[in-house]
Amino acid sequence: MSQPYTYGVWIVKPGREDDFVAAWREMAEWGAMNAPGAGVARLLQDEDQPMRFISIGPWDDKDALAASRSQLGFQERVAKLREMLETYTPASLELRAEVAAAPLSAKRSAWGDHVEPRDGRT
Repeated sequence: MSQPYTYGVWIVKPGREDDFVAAWREMAEWGAMNAPGAGVARLLQDEDQPMRFISIGPWDDKDALAASRSQLGFQERVAKLREMLETYTPASLELRAEVAAAPLSAKRSAWGDHVEPRDGRT
């Protein structure tokens, strides 16, 4: 069975970006303490459209996700977030593939054998 993820596209009302980030963080911190099965929650802000945010987070299983969504504390926090939004598009996703990259330091080491330095330094 694949790992479930939550995903959301949040379009925030103009001028509410900082308020939204603070409220989203509070919701995610509450979930980390009160929603067994929640993984690391991430919120990303679009560089070209700063009112657009993307959230994503893994869950142990679909039952843990459903249990979290049914909690009153979660519903209250989402309601608070919705007050700051133009639109919100949630989705439940299923992990289908994953590729782990080597740390950047390891890549530099491996690439060092194949790339000639431009300034004469190694």
